[in-house]
Amino acid sequence: MMIALLSSAVFISCNDDDDDDTSNPPEFAGANLSGDNMTVTVTFTQGVYGDEAATEPLTANSFAVVLAGGSAVMDGITVEHTAGAEIAEIMINYTEPANGEEVITVEPLFIYNSEGVAMSTDQMATVQLAELGIIGEWYSSGNNVAPLLATYFNVDSIYANFNSDQTYVVESYDPDGVKTEYTGTFTQTKSDVGNIYTILLNQSTPSSITSEGIFEVVPNGDGFDLKYEVVQTEPDIGNTPPTPSGGFGSSNNGELGDSNIQKFLILN
Repeated sequence: MMIALLSSAVFISCNDDDDDDTSNPPEFAGANLSGDNMTVTVTFTQGVYGDEAATEPLTANSFAVVLAGGSAVMDGITVEHTAGAEIAEIMINYTEPANGEEVITVEPLFIYNSEGVAMSTDQMATVQLAELGIIGEWYSSGNNVAPLLATYFNVDSIYANFNSDQTYVVESYDPDGVKTEYTGTFTQTKSDVGNIYTILLNQSTPSSITSEGIFEVVPNGDGFDLKYEVVQTEPDIGNTPPTPSGGFGSSNNGELGDSNIQKFLILN
């Protein structure tokens, strides 16, 4: 099953009365979720403000945002809005990744139209988070770095950003802080074995390489949020990628043991 990167379904609670009449309170007109689960864009039936005098933009204090279900943990929001605009962006911070069972509900607290008419707190908009797989920003250091990388490639830490457009940037640092950057594209597919995915990476820089392997997002893991194991398959150097059925440690038919297992913490 490929991971869908489309915006999720939205439920809006509102009525159909004369939305453009500023004597009526503003209402939600729609809500969309970005492909990385990070931003909820809400639209209103008229221009809105964060104060009754209609001079200030909306802020985080203008909304009540609640996350329910699933494994994700929300750690605050920030809001981008221009006073009088009909669109606001709510950026959500997470400390644990989503599994696709989460629903975010947005409700107004202090939102007004140009006449100072307050938005009803009965209004709400909901979006459902997507199961993103490896999409997100990840960091590995210390004992989370695969022993194979630390011992033979002098890797001290790794920053990885897997984007919703299926591109990636990986930065590897040695103990002296010297960076090597890898970029390319990836395809992830959820397997029939637990929550394990397969991943195919087509690296374009600094050299053209194909790697294959598996990963599993492990919310609230023991010091990590992601297990990741891949090997180079093109050009062929004799490696055999790990498989979901073989599990972690199955690279090269198990010859590498746990030495090729990389662990990451989520950053976003």
